[in-house]
Amino acid sequence: MSTDATWKSNSHQARINRWQALWALEELPRPLWFVPADAMLALPLEYARRRKPLDPLFRCPETQYRETRRFNRFYARLQRWLYHDDYIPRFQPQLGIGVFASAFGCQVAFPPDQYPMTHSLIKAGEPHKRVYDLAPPATGAGQLGDVLAYASLFNSRVRGKLPIALTDLQGPLDTAYLIWDSCDFMVAMKRHPEAVHHLLGLVTDLIIRFVHELRRRVDWFLPAHFPPVYLPDGQGITVSEDVLAMLSPEMYERFSLPYVNRLSEEFGGVVIHSCGNIEHQFDVLGRVHNLRGLNFGITETRFEAAWQRFGGKTVLIPHYSSVSMVANFKNAYEWVPHVLRHRTHNRGLALMVAPDVGDAHAAELQTALGRPPGLYAELLPLLLFGRAMRRMLRT
Repeated sequence: MSTDATWKSNSHQARINRWQALWALEELPRPLWFVPADAMLALPLEYARRRKPLDPLFRCPETQYRETRRFNRFYARLQRWLYHDDYIPRFQPQLGIGVFASAFGCQVAFPPDQYPMTHSLIKAGEPHKRVYDLAPPATGAGQLGDVLAYASLFNSRVRGKLPIALTDLQGPLDTAYLIWDSCDFMVAMKRHPEAVHHLLGLVTDLIIRFVHELRRRVDWFLPAHFPPVYLPDGQGITVSEDVLAMLSPEMYERFSLPYVNRLSEEFGGVVIHSCGNIEHQFDVLGRVHNLRGLNFGITETRFEAAWQRFGGKTVLIPHYSSVSMVANFKNAYEWVPHVLRHRTHNRGLALMVAPDVGDAHAAELQTALGRPPGLYAELLPLLLFGRAMRRMLRT
């Protein structure tokens, strides 16, 4: 496909070519942009608005497949007629953030009105030596067996026409934090570091073995859970590292960097997602082996600081967050121009943009109070948003 066709076409292959150019850090005619249209991000919100119980969506593979297929078809129409963004549709086996923790014995609850909730295995007050009783889990232990079964079902139906994405992958430190009572775990990092490292090694080994097994089960593997980017197999893996915001650089370097680097060396790089303000970790992140990408909230971590440190060196994927720590943007019409003003080129820049055009803070509050926006308020942004984004990106 010619270069002109790659950037003018909205075909599936043209969008894949654009992602490949992004990961190669080529100079691009424009930044990539994509609506985070992963079904298992959108469907729980849809269910909550309609007051439908969430647990069947996570616990029934047929429901998850059917609803994902329905949502993908809906978004394909939006993408073709209105958006023309760079999102690549996918199927993702999704049972929540605790699937790796469950393999060690953590119990996971499925409330009808909430996301799955993981309960720690090592409870508050229990001795740190309990970690030495943990055996290396099988790749199908706990909910990981369900994830593999979901993936196999999806693969048998999709037959290689769409990728099967990685399930939610909380990094080694995030997962250890779920296994061990969070307060006791933080204390153990100071008082019993050898026990913490033992657990982190077990978790890292399990992640590596499981990802290889999942890859073997599917015809087209997409090694990205969040952000929902298109990442070619063999060019890295996405890892959620939300502890970045909570730890000092010294603690993060000591307890996470070695294990993230193991994942990077195994899979050809890492794309790291973190919530919160992570500017204090930039120097440590610069020591991640083959850091392929960094995803952060534009209102939690300053884009200007991230661009100055990493722009052109790794892929940056900013997105909107309603948590106003360093900025108070109301919607995409405010934060996207901010990014475009401060970027100095288009190498390695991809914007994850939700179709919010009003006051997103007010909308979230109304939804939390049980008064979600009406049909007209939801349709109007859908109709106008894609054209507005394309105009902004031509500047």
